[in-house]
Amino acid sequence: MNRILKILMCVSKVCLVTFLLSNYIFAETLTIRVSKADFPSTYLKGGNWEGMDIELIKEIFLRAKLDYQIIERPFVRSLVKIKNGKIDLIPNLVKNKERSNYMNWLGPTRITCIGLVVLKKNKDMPIKTVEDLIKVTQQKKKKVGYISGASYSEFFDNKLKNDPLLTEVLYILNDDTLKLKMLKRGRIIGYFSDAFEVRQRMIDQDFSHQYTNVALHSYRIEESCTGSYFGLSKMLDKQYYLKLQAAFQSMKEDGAFDKLHLDWVGLKPAF
Repeated sequence: MNRILKILMCVSKVCLVTFLLSNYIFAETLTIRVSKADFPSTYLKGGNWEGMDIELIKEIFLRAKLDYQIIERPFVRSLVKIKNGKIDLIPNLVKNKERSNYMNWLGPTRITCIGLVVLKKNKDMPIKTVEDLIKVTQQKKKKVGYISGASYSEFFDNKLKNDPLLTEVLYILNDDTLKLKMLKRGRIIGYFSDAFEVRQRMIDQDFSHQYTNVALHSYRIEESCTGSYFGLSKMLDKQYYLKLQAAFQSMKEDGAFDKLHLDWVGLKPAF
């Protein structure tokens, strides 16, 4: 009898420890890296973080019953930190093979196409392919702004690795906020950016004045029209990923995601 009681007590203790441990695990606060340069996905307004991805983060974490903190860090450094688990989530990312080695994915949250932002006087430059881009930049003797660590498409990534001519015409920027200033000052002929984000900035009352003499060229980087995702560190406990994934799925099932996408993009998601 005493032996049975001892066994039951041991089982009870194990169950209690397991319960407390599971609650401890989910009591951790996840760290999310965002950028104020990613309007309308993420941006600062009146000292508060706002945007499509911010609203999505709030709802997903509410449904998953998880806590989070938002930080802003340089993009390249953030990729290193999410790889080693110092950052848990980065929204508004293009999914590729290299990043998939150290990130799980949530999404897509919308469709993104990478366009070329130029001065209005250059909006009709004859650019339809990356080869055209190289030719025009060589003729103009000016480079194109490229954010260090960015991935715009598998095609472009491979081209960048294997074509030295493309590397030569790119002006590598470590600070995303400098690209528009450099364009206006004539230091670069253009820069790559999410076409959706640029169009939204051009019509927004808080940003449109910055784009008075700026235009979005018709060129889109080859194979860049793809999904925008939330990237989650593979160093993060898998239970977190599953809870966030389930929360996102529930938004899609009850129509909450469709409504959010409609509010920000102007149409329901076709994916």
